[in-house]
Amino acid sequence: MDKRKIFIYVSAVAAVVVLCFAVFTIGKNSVNSTAKAAENAEKQAADYNLLAKRLFTESPNDSWVNFSSLRNQINKYYAENNLVGSIYFEYLPTGTSVRINGDERNIAASLIKLPAAMDLYKASELGKVNLDQTITLKQEWLDDQYGTLYQKGAGYQLTLRDAVRIMLQDSDNTALKAVSASLGTLLNADQNAFSSLDMDYQVNKDFSISIGARSYSSTLKCLYFACYNNKEDSQTILKYLTVTPYKTRIVAGVSDKDLKIAHKIGTQLNEVQSDCGIVYYPKRNYVLCVMIQGNESPESDKKIADISKITYDFIKNIQAN
Repeated sequence: MDKRKIFIYVSAVAAVVVLCFAVFTIGKNSVNSTAKAAENAEKQAADYNLLAKRLFTESPNDSWVNFSSLRNQINKYYAENNLVGSIYFEYLPTGTSVRINGDERNIAASLIKLPAAMDLYKASELGKVNLDQTITLKQEWLDDQYGTLYQKGAGYQLTLRDAVRIMLQDSDNTALKAVSASLGTLLNADQNAFSSLDMDYQVNKDFSISIGARSYSSTLKCLYFACYNNKEDSQTILKYLTVTPYKTRIVAGVSDKDLKIAHKIGTQLNEVQSDCGIVYYPKRNYVLCVMIQGNESPESDKKIADISKITYDFIKNIQAN
C-alpha cells in the first residue's frame, strides 16, 4: 500500500473515531441534560406540590373521561333535595366541567377572604407592602362573628403574614379587617384578583359580594396554575387552605383522609352555606365549589358533603367507568 493510500486510510479511520466520540459525547450530554431537567422538574413539582404539574413538566393524567354519569348524579341529588344554589365542578387535567346554576350569584361571605389574601400577596410581589411588618390590632377591627383573634384585644401585634395565615386557616373576621385595612389602595382597581380574573360578581348595598360558583372557582384555579400570584406565594396560600380545622362539607365527602384538600368555607348566617376547594386526587385533581341556600347547620353541612362524596366516588372509580 503506497503512502498516499495509507494516509487516506488513516485519515478516514481518524474521522470515524472523532465522529463516534462526538456522537457519544453529544448523546451523553443530551441524556445528562434530559435527566437533569427531569430531576429539576421533579424537585420543583415536589416543592410546589399544590400547583399544577404542567407548570413544571408534562406528566400523565387520566384525560379521557365521560362525565355524563357525574352530571346526572349531581342533578338528581340537587332535585331530590330541593336545593337552591350554585354548584361547579372542574376536572383540572382537561378543564371539563359540570355545573348547576354555575353563574347564579350567592353571597360569598367568608369566601372573599381568599381573593383578599391573593391581593395582599400581589401587593407584596409588587414591592408595595412588607408581609413581615408588624401591625397593631385596632378596636374597630375586632369581630367576634368568626375566629378568635378578636380575643387578643386592641393593641395586640402580629405580622401581616400571620394575619393572612389566621384569616385563611381559621376564616377569622378580625384578621380579614386587618388585612383589608393594610391593603387599602395599594393596588389599582384593575390589579386586584377580582378584576384580573374577570370574575362576574356584584357588590351589594351592604358592601357584601355575591358571586357564582363558576366565577369563584377562578380564584382556586388561578392559584393552582400560579396565574396571578407567583409560584411561591400561590403555594403558600394553598398550603394555608389545606390545614384549616373545618372537616365538614367537602372534606367530609372524601373518604381518603390522607388526600390534600385546599378549601375555603363561607357562611352567611341563615342564608347561604358554601365550601369551595381543590381535591388533590393523584393525577385527577379537581375543583368543587358548592353554594347552597340554607341555615348554618349539620343538615346543610351534610348536603355539601353528599355532593362532595358523589364527586369523589366518581373520580375514584374513573377506570371502572
